[in-house]
Amino acid sequence: MRQHQVESHVTVLSIGNGAIKEKTMKQILTLAALVVALSACNGSKPAAGSSAAAPAPVAPVAAPEAVAAKDDFPVIVQAFGNEPFWSVRADGEKLDYSTPETQASPLHLEGSRALQDGLLVVQGGEGKDAFKLTLQRAECSDGMSDLKHPFTAEFVLGKDTFKGCARDPSVPVEAP
Repeated sequence: MRQHQVESHVTVLSIGNGAIKEKTMKQILTLAALVVALSACNGSKPAAGSSAAAPAPVAPVAAPEAVAAKDDFPVIVQAFGNEPFWSVRADGEKLDYSTPETQASPLHLEGSRALQDGLLVVQGGEGKDAFKLTLQRAECSDGMSDLKHPFTAEFVLGKDTFKGCARDPSVPVEAP
């Protein structure tokens, strides 16, 4: 009986006047196209002899350290502290330093902006007019509000050193 079923199947294919062969060929081609498409989705290579196009070459990607060094800090940063209260707004290489007493007329400073060992440093001036703002990516609390900020800050102006926190002023701070 088993042999009969095989012979019957062969007979149907051979006497189908080409219609069954054509339908079978379309099914095989559809199945092959599906296999090629699925192999592209899961990252495996198409079977040898397949006409699937090779993937386009990918441009080299910079090392993660290079990307982080370039994009780690926002262009505009607000640094601040208390006891004494102070604030520095850094916009690129320009700084505006103020205290509660000088808010109406902050001290305008301009220097150079650079990354040094993962820290953002904006510095300039000489002698008693020297200044240096250093930001580090580390969670910081200002000690009064319990708000969390993404950077620690140290600002040196002449012989005075101020420590506090910093953040991107365009990003809202979430209350605890």
